[in-house]
Amino acid sequence: MTHPNLELIDRFFAAYGERDLPALQDILAEKATWTFPGHHPLSGTKVGIDAIIAFFDAVGTVMGNSHPQVEKLVMGVNEQYVVECQYIRTNRADGPNLDQQLCVLWSFADGKIVSGQHLAADQDALDAFYTAPLKS
Repeated sequence: MTHPNLELIDRFFAAYGERDLPALQDILAEKATWTFPGHHPLSGTKVGIDAIIAFFDAVGTVMGNSHPQVEKLVMGVNEQYVVECQYIRTNRADGPNLDQQLCVLWSFADGKIVSGQHLAADQDALDAFYTAPLKS
C-alpha cells in the first residue's frame, strides 16, 4: 500500500535512524506531539522534535533489551490519519514482558506529522513493562 502519509512515516524512521535533524524538521511539525499512555516514566505527551527523539531513544533502549517479536495486524490510512495495530511479545529475563495488541495513531497536516498516539490493550501490563527496567 503506497500513500504519501505512509511514505512520510518511512522518511521519519529513516531520518531518526540517521539522526538527520534537518530531515526531521521537514517531516515533523514544529510543535508535533507524541503521546504514550500509562503511569510509568515514559508516559505522557512529548512536545517538539527533541522530546520526541528522546522518547524514541528511551523506548528503543527498553525494547531492544527485550527481544521483541512484532506482528503487524492491520493498517489503515487516509489523508489525515494512519493507524497501525500490532501484536507485540517480548522476552526479557529481568522483569515483566509484553504479550498484547498495541496501536499507533498518526495524524498529519500540511504534509507533516503532527502527532502520534499509542493505544494499549492492557495498560497495566504496559505500565509494568516500562516501569521495571527504568527503576534499576
